[in-house]
Amino acid sequence: MLALVLAMLLCVALGVGVVGYVMIEARREGRGEFWTPEGEELIAGARRRSEQVRSRGEQLGRSAAQRTQALRERRPERTRDDAPRPAEDDTYRAAS
Repeated sequence: MLALVLAMLLCVALGVGVVGYVMIEARREGRGEFWTPEGEELIAGARRRSEQVRSRGEQLGRSAAQRTQALRERRPERTRDDAPRPAEDDTYRAAS
């Protein structure tokens, strides 16, 4: 069983080595163009969309923080006497 796993890992390592070698040689010969023009446009569109999503997420985060702050300012402050107290018949009492 261990021999099979080691053989499989050896094959994967050899495959990665071959692919890496071919990529390096192709780049040296000037054939480094990997994507077709359609693929490049697809990637550029995904990058633009991710920027839009990121900026929208930042806007939502800021507005949520502002709303939370506004709610905190409207809420009356609690004193020690106002703090909620557990019910007397609470089944989840802290161990003493």
